[in-house]
Amino acid sequence: MKKINFVAIAIILTCLSLSTMFSSCLKLQKDYNRKTNVDTLDAHLYKTAWAYLKARAYGSGTDTIFRRMYDGIIYSGIDTNEYIKPGRTFIFLSNSEITTAKTGLWAKILNGTKAGKSWASYSAADVKNYLLYLIAQGYYSHYNLKLADVSFTTLAPAGVYTANPPGFTFSGTYVSNPNSIMNAHVSNANTVTSQLDYPIVLNGAINITTSDLEATNGIVQVINSGSSVLTPIIPQ
Repeated sequence: MKKINFVAIAIILTCLSLSTMFSSCLKLQKDYNRKTNVDTLDAHLYKTAWAYLKARAYGSGTDTIFRRMYDGIIYSGIDTNEYIKPGRTFIFLSNSEITTAKTGLWAKILNGTKAGKSWASYSAADVKNYLLYLIAQGYYSHYNLKLADVSFTTLAPAGVYTANPPGFTFSGTYVSNPNSIMNAHVSNANTVTSQLDYPIVLNGAINITTSDLEATNGIVQVINSGSSVLTPIIPQ
């Protein structure tokens, strides 16, 4: 009889233990709420794209990542209010993206047959057109881009890239881009070699390095590879 009572007590204790465990698991399941619209890291810049670029160009002696792009903007004579207007996506180039030997922008974009050594190697008009190409009308980020390419307009005037500019010549087989559009999609793979998780890809070739920074007037996308140059050439 005592043996039966011990067995009964053991069964009851086991049931109570399982009940408590399942209750705890259910509570954890209810408490875990996937909020896909909440940033895990704060991507907000709390300033305009222009203020952000200036701060990281000449704002300090140690953080100068956008100094060469800032210099190009000033050299070109572009209206800097373009970086303050709302509803845009801004593509920022790091210093290494511009100056890296053999693979940076100055090395790869030719004036005639000569590589550039500074922005002054090109006409201000050509530099201005290129910088305008790096500003898109509308917001483009991981939140609304798809696996398939999305085409959008840039601020570069229509017609400037119908042919390869002789004083700002892009390398590779040139494909006419008469409307100065840009394509973008999200890669469906983790690019292990560059340590980028599902990056945004521009014009079928260039990965965004730091994505979806939220300025008060738009989205900032940063290219910082130093090994490839964004051009208006869209693969066919």
